Amino acid sequence: MTDFTGRRQLLRCGLCGFSLLLGLPTASHAAENESIAGLPALGDAAQGLLPPAVETRLGERIMGEMRRQPEYLHDVLLRDYLQAIVQRLTKAADATAEPDAPHRFEVFVLRVASFNAFSLPGGYVGVHTGLVVDARAEAQLAAVFAHELSHITQRHIAQRLAQASTNNILSIGSLVLAILAGATGSGQAAEGLALGGQAAAVDRALRFSRNNERDADRVGTGILRASGYPPQAMASMLERLQNMSRLDNADVYAFLQDHPLTSERIADAQARGGNQPLPPDHSLRFWLMNARARVLTQDRSDAWRRLADELATKPAGFPAQRAAWAYGQALALQAINQFEAAALALQQAQNDASAFSPAERLPLDLAHGDWLLSQQQAQPALSLARQLLLVDPASRAALHLQARALLALPNKNATRDFLREQTVLHPHDIQLWKWLAQAYAATGEFAAQHRATGEAYALEDNLEGAVLQLKIAQRTPGANYFEASIIDARLQALQNRLRQDRQLDKLLPQ
Repeated sequence: MTDFTGRRQLLRCGLCGFSLLLGLPTASHAAENESIAGLPALGDAAQGLLPPAVETRLGERIMGEMRRQPEYLHDVLLRDYLQAIVQRLTKAADATAEPDAPHRFEVFVLRVASFNAFSLPGGYVGVHTGLVVDARAEAQLAAVFAHELSHITQRHIAQRLAQASTNNILSIGSLVLAILAGATGSGQAAEGLALGGQAAAVDRALRFSRNNERDADRVGTGILRASGYPPQAMASMLERLQNMSRLDNADVYAFLQDHPLTSERIADAQARGGNQPLPPDHSLRFWLMNARARVLTQDRSDAWRRLADELATKPAGFPAQRAAWAYGQALALQAINQFEAAALALQQAQNDASAFSPAERLPLDLAHGDWLLSQQQAQPALSLARQLLLVDPASRAALHLQARALLALPNKNATRDFLREQTVLHPHDIQLWKWLAQAYAATGEFAAQHRATGEAYALEDNLEGAVLQLKIAQRTPGANYFEASIIDARLQALQNRLRQDRQLDKLLPQ
């Protein structure tokens, strides 16, 4: 079997059933005290669905593995743009949900060039950067998300998981390898996994059925309409996939394997949402994120250099697109440390975007903040970040710019106080906890440094590492009574979670 064939097979058995990783029915954070014995078996035939507590914890465990992958992107600007689309869809999606389906959806992004998105248990939705690059309108992205949310709300994932786990198809370890290979397209993750009959069995058991796909298209179109997106976006997205596949574009292979495209699907989508052409998208934010995804998909200097050259001469039909190509050029040039040329490209982008509102131009201003930091101009970067938070108080990218600027300034106590406050306001932001640990180290508060590091590890689902950091914090002198009490309480809570995980592991095929 060739590497490419093996990769395709893993994509099939991984992504459709992204649903099956690590089925560890441990309680979620909100239900840590739930009795392990009270949870039904993962593949309880009488229930026919994955129990909600199991599904939630399963998603958390998958995400813990996912964040360790080199393809996982920690880009808050692109991620939050995509999350905002999902947030706009959430109310309508929630209205369609089956009993016990997740009610909260969280997006994460992978640096992979293929056109793909996939849903995980617990309400997680993964997106390849290639999907953002290949989309031609925000509404097409929304259509993909509406489809994936429908798989979640209709509990298609829970159904496939329960059926597959009843048959004990794969051990947990092999299953992790298959899913990671499917998510990232990485052959390395598949080493040691027996392909052939075993992978085929997983493929058959976990692939969404045609009925599942039709159901997701139908429900997804309704979600689009109720959320204010043009309902014909579903058919438009499917038609774009069809056109790309006709060009033998390998980048669409993963999505089409998990969501088989047929003329019937397109015709049904047109009947439900209409076959009118999708209005052209001239919004600045969409095209800026399209350009950003192009840059983030690359990870080598030669690729960034080629991309900068390509975007410098790429045709643009309207101001938002012209600004986006210049913005992408600036990001690519900055990635290869050509800061003077990057500044010129960014100024061109600002000129092309001058007619848009400050909120729409936010990514351009953030890029200027990054440039200022690259030139060791931390104080101007800090002033800019504060201005941008007035424009968009919810912008995590502006918040992160402020944190990075403060870390570059000499007043370490002010930096520590700011980050301590922000981790209270944003307790699930892993990067803020890592920066807080860095700030504590700079002020000599080493017990607190280990606690902050432990909190970051816990959010990454590295419970063993988190417990170790809290134990080190307990042994480290210098903590005041308040800090020592927090350390003790968090250590006990994390040890309880870890104990539950180990109990749950015993319930599953090894």
